[in-house]
Amino acid sequence: MAASAPHVHQITERVSTLRARLVDNPVIRKELRGLMRGQRAFWLLSGYIAVISAFVGLLYLTLSLQTSFAASDPQFRQGVGKILFGAIVLLELLMVSFIAPALTAGAITGERERQTFDLLRTTLLSARSLVLGKLVVAITYLILLIFAALPIQSLAFLLGGVGLAELLISSLLLVITALFFGALGLFFSSFLHRTLASTVGTYASIVLSYIALGLGFSLVLSVSTIFTNNQWSDTLLAVALWTLICTNPLLTAIISEVILIEDQSLFYTSSAFPTVNFPLPSPWIPFSIIHLGLAIVLIALSIYFVRRPSRT
Repeated sequence: MAASAPHVHQITERVSTLRARLVDNPVIRKELRGLMRGQRAFWLLSGYIAVISAFVGLLYLTLSLQTSFAASDPQFRQGVGKILFGAIVLLELLMVSFIAPALTAGAITGERERQTFDLLRTTLLSARSLVLGKLVVAITYLILLIFAALPIQSLAFLLGGVGLAELLISSLLLVITALFFGALGLFFSSFLHRTLASTVGTYASIVLSYIALGLGFSLVLSVSTIFTNNQWSDTLLAVALWTLICTNPLLTAIISEVILIEDQSLFYTSSAFPTVNFPLPSPWIPFSIIHLGLAIVLIALSIYFVRRPSRT
């Protein structure tokens, strides 16, 4: 116990130092004030809540017309609760995936276009503080959007069928998705010199990732038709298919929910593929690890490109 005390003290000091850096970062204070005082944040939040509310209202109205719902069937109501919760999470994932790059794609290029980037680089503000400050502001606002939708998600708890574990996992997926796509937009903003080019590059990479995902599924399925009745190849193809699922936030959320319902497990499944003789982790676990790692790499590259001297 005594030996672990210095380690606890070091961790506490590092957390305090990180918090002090974030609080004292002038970029965070300036950007947050400018963002929350402007009309853009208000209208974006209002539109975000309005879209989710309209979608949930329409879905609830459609499901309420079912005979089992009108007859107060508890099992059917629980199913409605799961459908509502899953639909809200998927819609949030989709919207966050497109809002996050919009908040960061012009973070650095905007400074260049306003001709304030060189002034910032001549101050004592480091490249890391500039990049992290821009990213923290965007992620803070995205977390505000995520938590603003929690009252709508709570409608599913009134109907039943949704537990605390599902709420925590969905919130984790939303935050990690926001962090990754925010870091992606910031990377293009630090690498390119125009906001339009940065925005186009960010969204083009997102679209290409979905195309690559579809091609990956097609390749795995085509290969599976060639190698049949082979235990080793079937296991390898199943793992490849599982890896592809873990790279997409929408598929990750859907399959994780299916595993939670079918296997009653948060962390692994043993029934996803009959050819796999070992348990596979629930998709939200490798998704979190992969995208956190990619986000760290993108942030490091953004800091490098911001620190790099401008080319004339």
